[in-house]
Amino acid sequence: MLFGLPRSSGIEPRLLNPAMPVTVASWRRAHAHVAHARFAQAHARAHRVSRVRCLAGTLAAAYICRIQARRLSTPVATVAMKSTTGVHQQHLTKSAEEIRSGVKVVHEEYDRRISSLVSAAKSGQSVSFASTFGALADADGFASLASVELTLPALVSGDPEARAASASAKKSLSDMWSKTYTRPDLYEILHAAKDSAETTEEIRLVTVVLEKFRQSGCGLTSKDREELASLDRRCKELAFQVEQNINEDCSSVDLTVDELFGCEESFIQSLPSPPGSSLKRCSLKAPVLGPIMQRAHSSSTRRRMLEASQQRCEKNGPLLEEILSLRQRAAERLGFRCHAERVTSQKMAGTADAVRQFCEDMQRRLRPLRDAELLKLSSRKQRQETDPEASSRKRKLDEADSVGHCLDAWDMSYYTDLLQREELHLDDAKVKEFFPLEGTIQRILEVYSELLGLRFERNAELPVWHEEVVAFEVKESKSDRLVGHLYLDQFPRDGKFAHQMILPLAPAFTSIGECLKCVPACVNISNFARPEGDRPALLRLTEMKTLFHELGHAMHCLCTQTRFSILSWAWPMVPWPGGVEQDFLEVPSMALEKFAGEPSLLHRVARHFSGDGSKLDATTIEQIQKLERFMAGTQESRLISMSMIDLLLHSQAPPYSFDGQAGLSPPELYRLVVERCTSLKQLPNTNFCASWYHLYIGYDAGVYGYAWSDVFAADIFESMRNCQTGPLSAETGKQLRSHILEPCATKPGHDMLRGFLGREPSVDAWCRFKGIQ
Repeated sequence: MLFGLPRSSGIEPRLLNPAMPVTVASWRRAHAHVAHARFAQAHARAHRVSRVRCLAGTLAAAYICRIQARRLSTPVATVAMKSTTGVHQQHLTKSAEEIRSGVKVVHEEYDRRISSLVSAAKSGQSVSFASTFGALADADGFASLASVELTLPALVSGDPEARAASASAKKSLSDMWSKTYTRPDLYEILHAAKDSAETTEEIRLVTVVLEKFRQSGCGLTSKDREELASLDRRCKELAFQVEQNINEDCSSVDLTVDELFGCEESFIQSLPSPPGSSLKRCSLKAPVLGPIMQRAHSSSTRRRMLEASQQRCEKNGPLLEEILSLRQRAAERLGFRCHAERVTSQKMAGTADAVRQFCEDMQRRLRPLRDAELLKLSSRKQRQETDPEASSRKRKLDEADSVGHCLDAWDMSYYTDLLQREELHLDDAKVKEFFPLEGTIQRILEVYSELLGLRFERNAELPVWHEEVVAFEVKESKSDRLVGHLYLDQFPRDGKFAHQMILPLAPAFTSIGECLKCVPACVNISNFARPEGDRPALLRLTEMKTLFHELGHAMHCLCTQTRFSILSWAWPMVPWPGGVEQDFLEVPSMALEKFAGEPSLLHRVARHFSGDGSKLDATTIEQIQKLERFMAGTQESRLISMSMIDLLLHSQAPPYSFDGQAGLSPPELYRLVVERCTSLKQLPNTNFCASWYHLYIGYDAGVYGYAWSDVFAADIFESMRNCQTGPLSAETGKQLRSHILEPCATKPGHDMLRGFLGREPSVDAWCRFKGIQ
């Protein structure tokens, strides 16, 4: 499908000027589109591409709709077209051959559009915003929508060949955009038209697009530009390879039932066994790794699991070092001191020094709380190890570090969970009985529905890529206008993306040239534990909060109101350009996630899976509230350590220098930084960075964004909680939509924050939320 748009496309034929008359020119244009459609369909048949229809057919349909409307007695100005989305009729289960053929068609049409833009400008035709920035935005929008069905299989398909073809397609399409945004002739045309923008959104588009060209080397000499393009291209090739290696990794550890003692019996029974063996095969993915690290009494079991987890994807190690070196060289070619400077120049932070100062300030604030918590955890470990029945490895106090604790890295999850159950009396196994997956999703969506004025309607007719995927139409509650589509892909499968995320499936944009509108769509890709026997799939408390967080991203995506796809909701997991400043990306979802611990929300969302209507008792809800601050010092210090590692990896080329030591490899730098920030000794002969997704999927020099965003999110959350009409009221939601969600990248993050808060943002709310003095 050229641009993924069949006859009933995801584009809404809507007249930007409803009074525009149907002229001979529009008739000719419609017939030209029909002719082009027939040609493209013949091309598709010749190449045996199933279900391929071209965008031109859709555009022709739009014009014909307008013409047919005029043939009726109804005036054109009164004709209202129904919105649909390009995703709902896309072919989302493409074979490897179809993916390869589809990529070729997208390339051809995108290149045709860009060539037409350049030719028109060079031919002496009058240059306008519509013929330059508008034409580029149109090409980007339709190619973005087309990319979905070609790149989604890499993350969700059960066919290894389709996954490989899809991963290759993502790289090819990413290269297509990179090539376009490095063209000096196109840059000159756009730069000459930069003053043609009139509206605020058009001016923002000009700023974002021209900066993207400059970051790609436009303005450099031809030789330097070619070298930069070569460096960036090679870097992307390696990143795609590493990403695929991580996604395809199915590493596991085989353990005896005794070695898993302490874990829930139902969890142990759910683990598969190798053929002809009584051992349990334990995946290193989160749904299995997490419970073992939290509950297995055996210290050696936990160490084995952590060690295996941090030794995954060993072949990525050399690739990472090459990527880091290439990024540094590319940054220097552009005149930046390092890759971190290049990246942060496009974000809220502005500079790498600002990020470093932020991390150091957070460390300073967190250190007293962190040290107190480590001593508390250490004391609990000592009590357990002096118990004659305890089987954990003993360690003498004289082996403790400078802080005075005797904890190992593989102890943290276990003793944190143990203290949480002892002090807060929160048994995760009991609490999760109140969060059955299906009912929890339903009630969370009800909360978002009331807050944001949306309605979620499950639609079994929408096409999906797997029988377990659930699809929703999302509409405005009052007007019934289609807002977009939401998909949920909830359970793990071989070859599927192993973490949880929101992936955009269609950007929000309006085509200037074709008078068409596309509404957004996204999917929540999850890996929740499956139902066990007669028990439904149940969510641990942390999983429920993560789900609330990810659906917050979905609300940001779905509420986006933008004319241009590059200003719509996106992030680097997709090949097309777009999205807010990356250190603002997490702000809305983090602010909304904080409500997951509020009593009013827990009363609404938590229901026992038995269906007897029972809710969490008041004492449990009170303890869940306390959980928000429980071990905040150690947890936040871990996040800051990861931010610092990422920043340092991208502040110089390997080998590295840190804390008076030189010649450090990435794994050695990782161990030193984590030990300094967390005061926990790390395992030798491991390389966590080899399987650390964020370094390869666009979060390079951007991991700090999680902590950075959380500070602003706490400010938004506190402001919502203090709202006179209620924290989750429709009036509060209206303000959130208007100032934070709908603008997306049409405004800088700081402007959106000031607009919602009515003042400059502050770190004070975050400190109060975390219990930091």
